[in-house]
Amino acid sequence: MLPKRLPADRLRSVLAGGSALVLSLILADVALATECKPDEKTPGVSDTEIKLGALMPLSGSAATGGLGAKAGAEAYYGIINDQGGIKGRKISITVLDDEYKPAVAQQQIRTLVQRDGIFAIAGGEGTPNFLAIVPFIEREGIPAIAPYAPSSELGTMKAPHVFMTAVNYITEFQIMADYVVKTYKPKSLSLVGVQGNVGDDSKAGMDLAVKGTDVKVNYIPEVPGTPDLTPIATQLRDLKADWVFLILTNADTGQLLEAMSRIGYKPQTAAWAGMDDDDYIKAFGSLSQGMIIAEETAKVSSQDSLVQKFVSDFKAKTGKAPGKFEELGWVQAEIVVEALQDAKALTRSCVMAALEGMKDFKTGILPSITFGPEARQGVNAVGLVKLDGDHTVEVVPFRSVE
Repeated sequence: MLPKRLPADRLRSVLAGGSALVLSLILADVALATECKPDEKTPGVSDTEIKLGALMPLSGSAATGGLGAKAGAEAYYGIINDQGGIKGRKISITVLDDEYKPAVAQQQIRTLVQRDGIFAIAGGEGTPNFLAIVPFIEREGIPAIAPYAPSSELGTMKAPHVFMTAVNYITEFQIMADYVVKTYKPKSLSLVGVQGNVGDDSKAGMDLAVKGTDVKVNYIPEVPGTPDLTPIATQLRDLKADWVFLILTNADTGQLLEAMSRIGYKPQTAAWAGMDDDDYIKAFGSLSQGMIIAEETAKVSSQDSLVQKFVSDFKAKTGKAPGKFEELGWVQAEIVVEALQDAKALTRSCVMAALEGMKDFKTGILPSITFGPEARQGVNAVGLVKLDGDHTVEVVPFRSVE
């Protein structure tokens, strides 16, 4: 299913030139588009059904994100099915719990593919757990559409079957740290992050932001679900940083802030996008006032007509108001449905080709999405908000890092 053909105009140019040298140069430099093969054998599609699958943390310290994203996706697919489905077929999605653990994710992806016979991976939530399944995805040639796994290891042709709409944490934390450094003039910064790629990427982004300044960044890695965060809180207090940046699960973030408060350490804070969630704010908002938070999706209270329609449709379908994670799952499903609708046939190669042809797709929830034959990072922009009372206010609109 990997790309196998040149765009027609470039191929004609090569043939007209008749030069083996020119051909070799173009082959080395030109993006190869995926060829849509309507007749290829594809699992997960019958005359009545399209089987999709996703992995999310539905238990453990990261469960808030997974449960919310699951609810948002299921609501959107339910509405599509109520309208007749896609090409006369209803969508079924199986969401398995990976507990935010790479080893569990590796087991569960095999269940989705080998037992359930899914057609594609639709969304998902969590970076270390998703990164653990990427080699299997690529070996099996399964499209993975809009997973929430902001990593510098994704969004490139190193993983051509993965189509990303979440900006990696290098970009996110560079934008956030740059704002803090320029606005508040801190002397030092600390970062507590999930050990591995998540924390490493966040540290790399902060290092880019402070390059050329006297500001230092101290990094403390954390294992998700750590039962007692007092030692980390004490270490942070001893470092005496003006600002503490956080990229932990929602539960761990709140528990760390509680531990910091108990020992009398109350710096200013900044955090990844998950902290702009109503459940987090209700539980830990009193400890997070003034927190600068990355904004990856539009505020649920946005006046954008597409966002207002999402809120209205979600309420009508579920009887509940959505939060940020429900919004995430909804927009993931919206992107999947767009690709399925645009595909010339319901085969994996044709869905890949449809995704590569997605240009300036507007959801209102995300900045406009564009992929291409050699473009797997569909969005490259982050905004910033500030927690004020029981809600957040925008301080920086969506912007990208060149």
